[in-house]
Amino acid sequence: MRRKISVVRALGGPDKLSAPKIFGPLTAALVVGLCTGCSGPEEPAGELPDDGTIPEVPVPPADGPKLVALKHQVVVRDRPSISGQVLGTLRAGARVARSEEPYSTRNCAGGWYPIRPRGFVCAGEEASTDLDSAVSKVLALEPDLSAALPYRYGQVARGAAVAYGTLPSAKEQQQAEPKLRSHKSRKAKQLGAGANDVPLDEGGLASGPPVLLPEAAGVAADGYRTTASYFVFAGDPQPPAPLHVGVSLLGEQPAAKDTRVLKRRSGVAVTQSFEIGEGQAARRFAVMPDGRFIPTDRLVPALGTTWHGVDLSKTGLPVAFALRGGVGLYEVGKGKATRTDEDLEQSEAILLTGRFRTVSSMRFWFTRSDPQDALWVRHKDIIMIPKRNQYPDFATPDQKWLDISLANQTLVAWIGKKPLYATLISTGQDRLGDPKTGPSTAQGVFRLLAKHVTRNVDDREVGQAYSLGEVPWVMDFADGFSITGAYWLKRFGEAQSYHNIAASPIDAHWLWQWSDPQLPAGWNHVVIDDEAKNTVVYVHK
Repeated sequence: MRRKISVVRALGGPDKLSAPKIFGPLTAALVVGLCTGCSGPEEPAGELPDDGTIPEVPVPPADGPKLVALKHQVVVRDRPSISGQVLGTLRAGARVARSEEPYSTRNCAGGWYPIRPRGFVCAGEEASTDLDSAVSKVLALEPDLSAALPYRYGQVARGAAVAYGTLPSAKEQQQAEPKLRSHKSRKAKQLGAGANDVPLDEGGLASGPPVLLPEAAGVAADGYRTTASYFVFAGDPQPPAPLHVGVSLLGEQPAAKDTRVLKRRSGVAVTQSFEIGEGQAARRFAVMPDGRFIPTDRLVPALGTTWHGVDLSKTGLPVAFALRGGVGLYEVGKGKATRTDEDLEQSEAILLTGRFRTVSSMRFWFTRSDPQDALWVRHKDIIMIPKRNQYPDFATPDQKWLDISLANQTLVAWIGKKPLYATLISTGQDRLGDPKTGPSTAQGVFRLLAKHVTRNVDDREVGQAYSLGEVPWVMDFADGFSITGAYWLKRFGEAQSYHNIAASPIDAHWLWQWSDPQLPAGWNHVVIDDEAKNTVVYVHK
């Protein structure tokens, strides 16, 4: 059997639940950073502002009429006014239950509709009650909330890629991409398994090794997944109506305003793809969640690592992770340690008993292997998470909390005093530095402020070398600090982010599902109310 191991000091807890005061209010950051381009209805000049009253309205039934979001990050507000507090956003194409009639039409010609489970959305350019519009049908494909990655992801290959605001003609492609022919000539390469090939149980825990099934994303009829087949979706390869050259899914703005040039390695998510043109001029385009179009020959698949942490619900602590590949297991006895022929893979998890021996000034930890094996691992070869002897005041029986060590790059999910899950993470590069002046993660005791299915993150997370779009499972815990699902990273346990805490897609997905509160159906992100049942995030040395 294989086992897994690593080193961590006993962690103390704070006396009181208090977050650092070095950061400004989150609301402004959410409005500016998360809802860019989602202006909503504007208050006409000279109009008196609303009185700030939040109407009490019945919650629309789940099986009632629906409202569809026509743009990315449509804002949900606490009252029928542009000055209302932001409660969250809807992704483009999302359909949410609404009231039969609008609450009011004040400064919103289409009407402010109460939606489920709370809040108001203005029907108009950004949202509609017409579910049969062609644009809403094209954008209707939902993210898969049960998978480690909610979309298929890619990264820009060589040079740059153009994300078009309108489906471009051959001439427009040639103008925007002078080296078009060389882009289309790359040979397909065979791919292995990714994060979504790891089977998950209903709670999001990995339930077995990765398996490349015939029906898996991007697997062709021959049973293989390649760089060419990965961005081919089941169904008609021709664009569905109304997708034809010149069409925009982003509204009435000029195409130039909506077209973006993405640097090499920039990450994108795609929801579907199709071919336009014929013969030698045929080219496959994918639809991004925000409604832009990107040629798939400019992308390489980003499958996400299959690596993940360990379920502690039945085993408890201590646990460890191998610092590197080739870490050995030992038999220890009579003042002698003999290495076996079994090696551990990098970051492989090892369950420990807590017992140790010192041989020739070297500490060895006893693993929870078969008693007949009696295998040990060297302290210097592991990152260890020990049992806790002390607990912070907030570790009450039903409180969910995340215990994050910057020095050891580990995360443990707890409920009260019971450990549930342990993994390796990647925090700010300057581990214990000042987050106000450099790439460090803030220390302190926080509560989750917002949860997102996906969100673009700060380019500084990757040294401003490229951009990261639609990053999954984002959980904000302070202004400018989040836990994210890092589909672009292959190794964890190393400080390599800017401010964020990066986790593997499988780990981030489990944490996102498990943490309180839950996201309302159809929403892309929710701002967490102070009164809501919440998860504590404890970041320390």
